[in-house]
Parts: sequence; structure tokens; C-alpha cells
Amino acid sequence: MRVKFLSWGGCLLLLSYLTGPVWALGMEDFGNKPLNAGNFQEWPGIMPVVNDTHRVYHYWVNGSEACFYQGDTAAVNAALKHFAATPEKVHEVVLLPGPAEINSFMKDKTFKFNWKLQMVGGIAKHMASQDQGAQIWNEHPILTIYIGGGIQFDQLQIPRGVVVLEQADLEKRYARALSSTDRTVRGWSTGYLAAVNRYSESNMKAIAKLLQDEQNWVRLNAAGALATYGWQAKPLLPALREAMQTEDEQLKTRVKQTIERIEQAPDESAAAKARQAKLDQIHEYCAGLKK
Repeated sequence: MRVKFLSWGGCLLLLSYLTGPVWALGMEDFGNKPLNAGNFQEWPGIMPVVNDTHRVYHYWVNGSEACFYQGDTAAVNAALKHFAATPEKVHEVVLLPGPAEINSFMKDKTFKFNWKLQMVGGIAKHMASQDQGAQIWNEHPILTIYIGGGIQFDQLQIPRGVVVLEQADLEKRYARALSSTDRTVRGWSTGYLAAVNRYSESNMKAIAKLLQDEQNWVRLNAAGALATYGWQAKPLLPALREAMQTEDEQLKTRVKQTIERIEQAPDESAAAKARQAKLDQIHEYCAGLKK
């Protein structure tokens, strides 16, 4: 296990593509050693999901938990059954193209995974109570399954009572959070929205509007999130160069880094097209569940 102390005032890319306020303490562990049930008392019945033997990685940041698993469709079906059996009022499962991967805090390890479990507690749970905060920090545990590789549609078994979401549903939630009256929610929402769909021109433009936010910290997050769009963000270079006209050195540095990443980014139109084809399959599958 590795423990990492993080300062409140700084910003860095943490636990994926997200930029945001870095809270006080983060912890991670690797492999599938059983985690202590005492740390998960906020979520009764969740331990069979948490301690599934297919877990490859887990992190905790001020009460916000995430577990990552690698396995086949039979394994995820078992996890779904346990997830649906918890006494939560809402059971949401998200389907996204996959498989996926995540880096450790120090980026010295990379983990491929097929599904993940997210639970919000601590400071993150408090943020969910802020204006539009629940659009980012889910009140109930949420399970995300990445279709592809070892996870196949024709074998997937969705338990009764489970609400199935797709990428477009998450995009709508995160986009609503961009207009929050709380600066922390606005800032974090830029990273979430960019991460969930790095090929969306409309989302990119919505994030770019926050380069004019009254709070420099929100501008910094918006600038960092725009780097995720790579070659697609080249039309925003004039706005980014304008954003460099600031006395905030941290913001100026972040914008400069984003400009460099965009200018050097390769054309990913083929990858965008391939992902959209997978999203269309997921949409068709979800539509079939609603019939």
C-alpha cells in the first residue's frame, strides 16, 4: 500500500484525466487483498462487490472510493448480482466502450480493467450537497462496465431494478454541473466532462466558455480539461492564447502546457469514429432494455 499526502491549494492530474482541487489525503493499494469492511460502513452490503477477487486496483481520496476489476462477462455478471442486492434505493450501472486502463498516483503502474465501482464519502460527499454537485459525485454507489475485450453484450445479465446508463447520460449530468454556483463543482465538472467523451465538439466548446470564468481556479481547470481534446481543440488556440494574458502564474503555465499539447496532438479522427461505432452499439443495447 502507498499513502500520498496532497496539498489543498495545488492542482494536478489525479486518478485519470481530472483536474481539480487536490484534497488532503489519498491512498491506493494494488491487487485483490480483502479490504476492511469497517471502512465501507456507509454502504451496507457492498463488500461482496468491493472484495471481488478480480479487483486489480483501489484508491481512496478523502472518503471517495473507487475499485477497478479485470475479468470476463461471467465475472461481471456475478458482480452485478451482488451490486443489485445491496439495500441502496438506486442501483445505476453505466455501459461504456472498453476495455479501459488507469494509472497509479505516481503513474509508475498501469492497470487494465473491465469494470469499476465508485462510492462517494467524506469531503466528496459534502461536495455532492453543493449546487449541482450531485451531478458529479453520485449519492449512491455506481458500477461502470466497459464493453469489449472480455465483456460481451450477448452474455451480459442486467438484474431487475438496475438502471442502465450510457455515455450520453453522464455527459448531460456533467454539462449541467458546468453552471454550478460553486466554483469547486464548476472546476471539477470540466475534467469529468472532458474525460467521459474526449471527442465531443459541443462539450469542448462548453468547457471553453469557462476560460472566461470569474474564478482563476475554474479557468485553470477548464484549460487543463481542454488539453484532453487534442487535435480537435486547435480552433480554440486563439482563446487559449488570450487566456495567457493573466498575472496568475499557475494559470499561465497550465494554459501554455495545454497549447503545447494541442499543437503537438496527432489527428485521432479514426479513433473517434471507432469509438462512436461502439457507442452506437451500446445505445442500441440500452434501447432494447427499455422495451
